[in-house]
Amino acid sequence: MPRTSRKSTNTSDAQLNEGDVPRSEQPTIIECGKKFAAYDKFGKLIILGYDQRIVQEYADAQSKVRSK
Repeated sequence: MPRTSRKSTNTSDAQLNEGDVPRSEQPTIIECGKKFAAYDKFGKLIILGYDQRIVQEYADAQSKVRSK
């Protein structure tokens, strides 16, 4: 039986409240545990995923589509 717990030992609070998301023209990427969330300039969730690169690329593509 392993002696270590299956829980993460990372005690930093990387998750932000959606109301605290900074507003800018570029989508904002926030780490929420093991997931990454992308928000637009109005604070709406664009995509939620496990791979930061994929989340970033999709959010950038959506910002171009939404701005037209």
